[in-house]
Amino acid sequence: MTKRTGILIGFLALAIASRFFILAGPAWANFSPMASMALFAGTYFSNRLQAISWTLLALWFSNLLLNNLLYTEFFPSFSFGFDGVHMGIFALISLLGSVNAQKSMNITRFVGSNLTAALGFFILSNFAVWFASEIAYPKNFQGLLSCFTAGLPFLKNSLLSQFLFSGLFFGAFESLKVRIPALR
Repeated sequence: MTKRTGILIGFLALAIASRFFILAGPAWANFSPMASMALFAGTYFSNRLQAISWTLLALWFSNLLLNNLLYTEFFPSFSFGFDGVHMGIFALISLLGSVNAQKSMNITRFVGSNLTAALGFFILSNFAVWFASEIAYPKNFQGLLSCFTAGLPFLKNSLLSQFLFSGLFFGAFESLKVRIPALR
């Protein structure tokens, strides 16, 4: 394993640990580093398959911990931590990051890719809730709007955490690249 890969994996481990912010209370719902981590992995891992694999591994492991330690009311028996919808969304965000890797990062690309990641997650995850819900939302346009409306309070934390964690991850790694030539 190269020094670069080891440091990138270290960033992913920090993202996993950061998911436990939810322990601070319900006001922290959706304040998560995972979409930022997926974007970061896609941008800095040189291989797309590696970026997606590490992203999904981090998501799976953190789900495994959270579902079995914190969310036991939703997972009364052992949870294996697999969530196909969210794993698919984070794989797409990782692919979005790989588009960044092909071009030089600038403020416009940073803001655009982070907005795309956060809003894409909001749209796709809420659509999946509406589509898969047997009871909560009727399968019509009004039901879809109701689902998106119910998700709006979570969007603020998603956007805040997206920019905060991306700023930290991207900024710290770029700072390290200046100091450690092996990371370039």
